[in-house]
Amino acid sequence: MDIVTHAGIGVIAAAPFMADRPELGLGLVAGSVLPDLDAFYRLIDKRSFLQAHQTWSHALPIQLLVSIGAGFCAHFGGGNGLALAAGLFAGLAGHTLLDLTNTFGVALFKPLTNRRFCVEWVFFIDAIMLLATAIALGFVVPGLLRGEPVQAWRRAAYFSFIAAYVISKGALRRRAAKLLPEAQSLVPSALVPWQFFHAQTRQDAVVVQRLNVLTGTTVAVGQVPVLDAPFLEVLQGLPEFRLMREVSPEYHVVSTTTEGNSTHLLCRDMRTRNFGTRFGDLEVWLDADHKVTRSVFHV
Repeated sequence: MDIVTHAGIGVIAAAPFMADRPELGLGLVAGSVLPDLDAFYRLIDKRSFLQAHQTWSHALPIQLLVSIGAGFCAHFGGGNGLALAAGLFAGLAGHTLLDLTNTFGVALFKPLTNRRFCVEWVFFIDAIMLLATAIALGFVVPGLLRGEPVQAWRRAAYFSFIAAYVISKGALRRRAAKLLPEAQSLVPSALVPWQFFHAQTRQDAVVVQRLNVLTGTTVAVGQVPVLDAPFLEVLQGLPEFRLMREVSPEYHVVSTTTEGNSTHLLCRDMRTRNFGTRFGDLEVWLDADHKVTRSVFHV
């Protein structure tokens, strides 16, 4: 889930507690956004970011230990350590469970296992979630700024809607899997709740289809040639290529261009989850002997 939605959910959850139980409210807000601090791995390098994203900071055992530690610090500092720990863990775990509904995969039980889990119910930026959160914040934030108590029913109505929406998206995803049982991945639409995207390799091309779960119909929305075969051996030597192949079953060489004695390759995730942006693209330049001379990883 995007950081804006996470932050909004934290503020809405914390609003009724900010006046009387500030440690609980603070924990809820902080926990809702702290896991995404793994974005700072970009300062090391792009490969480290992809490897670490949604791993340590999103793992429930680590979150429990951090929450207990923060609670003890708050207690010895004179605050309500139990309330802070409870709020922090609730925010952290809620963040992780929301990300679990997306498509990238969360290392839910690290360090016990490095396996990533995802259910592909909700796209990481979802129009309905954003709109509902914005409307709820419109009711909650003005009262907070005036120091007025926030009515609990507003929060209850918001979270009831979000829970119903996510559960309904899960039901739609299960129906999508029944309609396309051969699909390795079904990426939810960011705009239309009942649409999913499916990319499938057929002979020498990837065909991208849009599935309407309500009608059971599919529409082809694109076809891209797969040009992996002559280059797989050299690409397997690139950590970025291996990492993206682990993330996406439909990561392929989709374009080759000859520039003098050099060959330019473009590798791309064909699951259409990035609105046509370059996230995950890998550009590789090969010399006449098919040795890598340069590469650019777009993350």
